[in-house]
Amino acid sequence: MLAIIYIRVSTEEQVKHGYSLSGQEEACLEKAKEIGAGTLIFKDEGITGAVLERPGLQGALEACKNPDCKHFIVYDPDRLSRKLAHQLMLVDTIEKAGCQLEFVNFEWTDTPEGRLFYSLRGAIAEYEREKFKVRSKFGKLSKARSGLLTHNPRIYGYRYLSEKSSLEINEETAAIYNRMVEMALSGALPEEISLRLNDLKVPGPEGGNGTDKQLGEY
Repeated sequence: MLAIIYIRVSTEEQVKHGYSLSGQEEACLEKAKEIGAGTLIFKDEGITGAVLERPGLQGALEACKNPDCKHFIVYDPDRLSRKLAHQLMLVDTIEKAGCQLEFVNFEWTDTPEGRLFYSLRGAIAEYEREKFKVRSKFGKLSKARSGLLTHNPRIYGYRYLSEKSSLEINEETAAIYNRMVEMALSGALPEEISLRLNDLKVPGPEGGNGTDKQLGEY
C-alpha cells in the first residue's frame, strides 16, 4: 500500500506562515507511518496555490491512477489549493481515483458536515489571499505616488536602500560604470571592454573576480 504525499510552498507563504517543504514533508511522512503506507512524494516549490498547472500536483494526481496508491496526504488544505473551487474539484478527483484524502492538521471526513467545514475553511483561505494581494498592491501604489521605489531595480552604479525605498550612488561601482562609458565613447567594442575589465579583475554585480564575465553582466 502506498500513500501519495503532496507538499507545496510559495515564498510569501513561507515568510508569512512559517511553512517549509522540509517541515511539511516530515509531518506528512509521520502521517504515512501512522497509516502504515509506503510513500511517493511530490513537491511544488515557489508556486502559488491559486493555479492548478503545477508540475508536482499534476504528478501526484497522475500517481492516483496507480491501484497501489490508497491515500493522498497533504499537510493542510491550503497546500492543495488556495481557491475553494479548485479544492473541491481536487477532492473529487482524488477520491474518484480511489485514494483517501488525509490532512495532517485538519480532520477530513467525507460527510455533509465535513464537506461544509472544508468549504468554509477554503473560502476563508481564499479571502485571506485576496486581502493580502489588495494590501500589497495598495502599499506599492502608495510608495510609487510618494516617489519611492517598490522594489530593488538592481541598477549598476547605485545601491538600493530598503529602509528608505530609494537609491544612492555607489561610488565604487559608479566609477567602474564611468570607466566603461569612457571606453565605449573612445571607440572600444563591447568585447574589448569586457576583456579589459576581466584583466583588471573587476568583480561583476553578483561578486566574483570578473573572470569570463560578459559585458552585459556589468
